[in-house]
Amino acid sequence: MRNKQNGSASIEFVMGFMAFWFMCMAWVEMSYMSYISAINDLAISEVSRSAKKGEERYLDIVDEVLYRDNSIWNTVISADNFRVSIQYLPTIEALESEKKGCPIPEGQRTRECGDEGNNALAIYRIDYDFHPIFSYVFSRSANLSREMIVVQEYERSQFEI
Repeated sequence: MRNKQNGSASIEFVMGFMAFWFMCMAWVEMSYMSYISAINDLAISEVSRSAKKGEERYLDIVDEVLYRDNSIWNTVISADNFRVSIQYLPTIEALESEKKGCPIPEGQRTRECGDEGNNALAIYRIDYDFHPIFSYVFSRSANLSREMIVVQEYERSQFEI
């Protein structure tokens, strides 16, 4: 009776270990995606905070902030993987009626919509194409996007409620 079950413990162990291994890899993948999402949040916060106070071209400030050597995201991911758009709006009414956004065409990394001068409101958007670590298990990529609406400090004298 004992000879008929030779190797069954090994097979059960391998099957259980494989299930455990896939569960651990899914956990690592979800943790990585969560980390990249948090990096996106930090990047949009830093970009909009720095650019809204600047007196030079806002898109130039965005590039300067994204490519800083001491930034957290440059140690983990490349700033070249970010796509940034800034849409300038003159009034709250224009913000309320805004539907289309400022899409970034394929192949471009940055885009501005509207005139940066005399427009006190801006919508900053950062897109990041997330590619899984274990692409042989999780083959789909995801676009992680964040938007932030800010009052441009340098243009705020143009803003009326």
